[in-house]
Amino acid sequence: GCFLVSGQFVVNYALPDATFDSSASTVTSIGVDLNTIGDYSDHKADLKRVDDLALVGEFHNNDSNAAVTVEVWIGPSGQRNIAWTGIRPGDVRLWGPLTILAGSTVTVDWNRSAGLFVGRQTLIDEIKGDGQFVLYMKSTGASFNVTLTKAALIAVIGAAK
Repeated sequence: GCFLVSGQFVVNYALPDATFDSSASTVTSIGVDLNTIGDYSDHKADLKRVDDLALVGEFHNNDSNAAVTVEVWIGPSGQRNIAWTGIRPGDVRLWGPLTILAGSTVTVDWNRSAGLFVGRQTLIDEIKGDGQFVLYMKSTGASFNVTLTKAALIAVIGAAK
């Protein structure tokens, strides 16, 4: 007989604290390498599906005078130091928009994150692919300065042998 072993595991990738500021000459980006997580690298060959995703954390608007609306974008190529001239070909809006009042902090939990995903399939493809990509934030307005803290990218993954 043949035995089929299947199950789920959770990949919790802690993101470093970062400030995204449109006055900088390049976009701050966060490099993600899921291969640094044991459960992911151990089961990568057996990955069958991504059952759920979340991008959680605290988003603080450093501007005390104006609200800001932000989006998180994913860059599959992993290229960092992106010029502010525009979104690179191949990058996809992953998540958002999220509005943050002037000087305020918005905590995004699992449930709130679910409603903000718009580019799920791109992230799923990256998780099933090489597991390496970059995340960056941009505003739907002219300028922004937002600090992301206590953040994580979480994926519930189904695997089978």
